[in-house]
Amino acid sequence: MLCNSKISCISWNAYHKGILASSDYEGNVTLWDAFTGSVSRIFQEHQKRCWSIDFNKMDPKLLASGSDDAKVKLWSTNMNQSVTCIEAKANVCCVKFNPSKVYNITFGSADHCVHYYDLRYPKKALNVFKGHKKAVSYTKFLNSEEIVSASTDSQLKLWNVNKPNCLRTFTGHINEKNFVGLTANDDYIACGSENNSLSVYYKGLSKQLLAFKFDTIRSVLESDKREEDSNEFVSAVAWRTGSNVCVAANSQGTIKILELV
Repeated sequence: MLCNSKISCISWNAYHKGILASSDYEGNVTLWDAFTGSVSRIFQEHQKRCWSIDFNKMDPKLLASGSDDAKVKLWSTNMNQSVTCIEAKANVCCVKFNPSKVYNITFGSADHCVHYYDLRYPKKALNVFKGHKKAVSYTKFLNSEEIVSASTDSQLKLWNVNKPNCLRTFTGHINEKNFVGLTANDDYIACGSENNSLSVYYKGLSKQLLAFKFDTIRSVLESDKREEDSNEFVSAVAWRTGSNVCVAANSQGTIKILELV
């Protein structure tokens, strides 16, 4: 499948296994037929780069996108225009549906906050979580009530949707400028790091549980370069649902399948 612009995010439909959504640097939200490799629909309402896309697990027709145009848009797979739009005050870096509640969504923004909304009432947030010192690049649900967020302040934070204050802050990885990925599986959280490592946390502990270092790839001309001077970083991570297997990729295009034992 070929896209005309850099792809920023992809999301599989949980019920229709052949449907894949992507967002790109031109602001497009594209639906793909993965079996044929063809485009089935393109949404082109975002005015700037679209960073994130997510399918609703409760209603497989719904998907959401977040963009640098400071908008979160809700789409339906059988409609040509957006269904709902949330006007944020700053660039939207990530969006994620609550896995158990069809109308609830969270997004992270360049305003350093995590926002939680009921899509039936898009004018006002249910809660705005404050505590990060820089832009929030990822949000993920651990369950229907707990959210973990990642920021370029090199911190992860745990929130409860019904409580205003941070429950726990996780530190140990390095993240100051890049999108390094974030994934959660029950009580375990994994993210990338700008020292070319994968970091794993347990939700009950603030410190890093373990780290896996990727091998640094060097050309002959760079053979005398120190490893700490490398610009390589882990850029994407994903748990296999319901298992202890995690997939991680880095900025050099290396993909590793890892098992937590």
